[in-house]
Amino acid sequence: MNKKSKVIVIIAAYNGRQYWPELMPLLIREQYVDFELEVLVVDNNSSDDSVSYLRGNFPQLKIIVNFENLGFVGANNIGYEYARRQQADYIFLLNQDTVIKPGWLQPLYDFANTHQFGSLQPQILLWPDTSRINTLGNVIHFLGFGYGSHSGEQIKKNLAVKKINYASGAGAFISLKALADLNKVLANSEFNAVLFDPTMFMYLEDLDLGWSLSLLGYDHYLIPQSILYHKYKFNRSMKHYYWFERNRLWVMLKNYKWPTLVLIFPAWIIMELGQLLFALMNKRFWQKIRSYGFLFSPSSWRTLLAYRHALQKHRVRGDRQVAGYFNGRILFQELSSVLLDLANICFYIYWTIIKQLLFW
Repeated sequence: MNKKSKVIVIIAAYNGRQYWPELMPLLIREQYVDFELEVLVVDNNSSDDSVSYLRGNFPQLKIIVNFENLGFVGANNIGYEYARRQQADYIFLLNQDTVIKPGWLQPLYDFANTHQFGSLQPQILLWPDTSRINTLGNVIHFLGFGYGSHSGEQIKKNLAVKKINYASGAGAFISLKALADLNKVLANSEFNAVLFDPTMFMYLEDLDLGWSLSLLGYDHYLIPQSILYHKYKFNRSMKHYYWFERNRLWVMLKNYKWPTLVLIFPAWIIMELGQLLFALMNKRFWQKIRSYGFLFSPSSWRTLLAYRHALQKHRVRGDRQVAGYFNGRILFQELSSVLLDLANICFYIYWTIIKQLLFW
């Protein structure tokens, strides 16, 4: 008899007690004929009673408790290492602030069974307003920003499977074969056997992973037959502006070829001036300055260059093939403004011209 495939759902948890009553009762009832399913919670030293609540009400869960907050990145890396030891075929990264639709894994598994891929994303809708979209696949802006496509729009009918820049970390079905190939590339650097770049802590780690896997020849897809709900709040995310800006610059320097960085440098400088002004106006100026402090420290550069060397040496796709599908506009309702509209026009024209020059 052929051994069943195994899927492990990994939930990086931090003070998530408020979310468990809506998520866990549905999640633990999920059963599938085609594959084995296991649910793993990796708790980041929560100060609420999350762990005791989960142990008391859902004893079938596997729970790993960290003694410090390792961030979204650290917790998921621990979950990935557990999945490797369990010889899982796939993992599904699930945010704690989500609600599943029963059977949501089946369309993802069916696609995975017949295609090579890096990651798959369900159609992620908002909760409790389930008539609106959170993301139909995430988009990479050529200056390192990531955002959910069609965010805030009304749900769309008759959606088809389509390629996307990367899968949102709120709900991502990831191939362990693809991750194994990425880790082979990084085997001679200090980042061996990880899911996410451990320097990133949180935010844009999903963008970085999607970008890196694309360089190695793996594509990412939206599977709209799979549906997930997300209790997304943009203002909650913007409290961590430091991590957004630090990691945005980090992934650009790591994943682009040097000639591409030279070509986009004028737009990059203009964006940096804009971000400094934005940070000043929104009382986040020192967070922005701190991001530069990290980026330009000698230890950070040593780490960055080691990662770059390993990845660039083994990439099988050029920037024209990968970055050519990045966007020159940020189409995200939460950030809508006259200034953004003007910036979108300028950067869209700039990127439309520049990407034609990417012959590498």
